[in-house]
Amino acid sequence: MNARLMVHLIVSLAVALTLVFAGAAIGGPALGLLGLVVWYVLESLVKALLPTAYQPGVAGAESTSAVYRGWAAKLVAGTALARARTPQGDAARLAAGVRLCMVAYGVRDGSQSLGYLLLERTPDGGTAVAWHGRGKNAGTRPITPAVPAFRPGREQQNAAQARLGYTSSVQFGQDTYWLQPHNTELLRLALAPQGAAATGGKDGSAGAATPAAT
Repeated sequence: MNARLMVHLIVSLAVALTLVFAGAAIGGPALGLLGLVVWYVLESLVKALLPTAYQPGVAGAESTSAVYRGWAAKLVAGTALARARTPQGDAARLAAGVRLCMVAYGVRDGSQSLGYLLLERTPDGGTAVAWHGRGKNAGTRPITPAVPAFRPGREQQNAAQARLGYTSSVQFGQDTYWLQPHNTELLRLALAPQGAAATGGKDGSAGAATPAAT
């Protein structure tokens, strides 16, 4: 957790406790509960307005804009601050040298685990992709070659993951990764210069990518 996010959490907790106990002291439990509701609304709006640098990432990377979800993110979507929260905006951040991470459900070696895909600009202008596992599978492992195959026709069978929005399938070699559609489009944009000629799929994401001719 980065220092800025830690400061935000401490301040948020202090505000929550103040609203709850002040409300309870002034008007009893009902007003204390109302203070908690007010805190929830304010906290959601503040988090939706925070820059991506405040969002939790791994291995020194920043999260992609896909972390902005829910009613508060939709409410501020039209503001100048939120207009760059698109796959194209994230691709521009990557091109500027920002290391990015995205949450993914990876099916690797026959087993599925929750982890992260890391994207990083290489000195030659390409994009390096790595898998960062969690728990007993912790550690960063490069994915080579970083040539994805997008599978728009594949349906998410895990209902819980589908509800969370991980409905887009991308394959690197024998391994499959379930991503949010935002991050799938970012991968397509980031890896296209490396030889990914993609065709559209029925869900609006890219189709199968093929290596460029040599």
